Amino acid sequence: MIKKNKRPIINEYGLCLNEYQDNKNNAKVYYNRAIGKSPEMEVSKQMAKIIKPLIKENEKVLDVGCASGHFYRSLKNTINKRFHYLGMDPYEIFLKNAKKAWKNETNVSFVRGDIYKIPLKNKTHEISFCSNVFLHLNDIEKPLREIFRVSKKYVIIRTVLYDVSYRIQLVYNKKWWPGVDVKPVDEFDKFGNPRAYSFFNIHSKDYFSSIIKKINKKYEIKIIKDNFFSKKNITRSIKKEKRPLATRIIGNEQFSGCIMQPHYFVIIKLSN
Repeated sequence: MIKKNKRPIINEYGLCLNEYQDNKNNAKVYYNRAIGKSPEMEVSKQMAKIIKPLIKENEKVLDVGCASGHFYRSLKNTINKRFHYLGMDPYEIFLKNAKKAWKNETNVSFVRGDIYKIPLKNKTHEISFCSNVFLHLNDIEKPLREIFRVSKKYVIIRTVLYDVSYRIQLVYNKKWWPGVDVKPVDEFDKFGNPRAYSFFNIHSKDYFSSIIKKINKKYEIKIIKDNFFSKKNITRSIKKEKRPLATRIIGNEQFSGCIMQPHYFVIIKLSN
């Protein structure tokens, strides 16, 4: 694996796996959030508030890209109904900690799976949500079709949107990211393509909405700007967790490195 061989690993969907597959620092951060050693995320608190009025007793919630299930902590603290939570993530390093963190919760389970091919039958969950995933994807139509396929009532996606679209690649080298063996001089190949990277895309609201409508014209879409955060709390998390390119606030906008990331909640009501 990456510990022995740090060459860039690009999967069939054009995604570089080096950022997550053996990322012990992120695994520790997500686990500490799950068990309450670190504060709840601002986004998980707001996601829970959005879901609260939509969910009914004993309904099922799917968290796509769950990491260590730290969003469940906010759901549990906010929703005063019994519900069933399933977290899905492609990386075993995060799921191992998720199962450890929530081993005593009888209504919680986890499954390993990829957003491009969710390992569930059709219409298994009333509500599905996905945060901070779509900006990292090469293609969004297939993942949207998959998350709609397994959902009954609502899908909530938090991602980066703007008036126009930008295709952005964060390029890794070993000087600042130890998960790859790429030297700074070798960041790009002879064709100008990055050797190891993650997408940090910004999609236009029109594009994102049009893809949803392409899939099903009857779906109702509501887009809400994510201004539901405390700059003080996010700054405190930066200092405590010490993650490279951690979200920071400049003015009233969220940034990762030098990239402004205007996050939005896209709430999709599915047709019956």
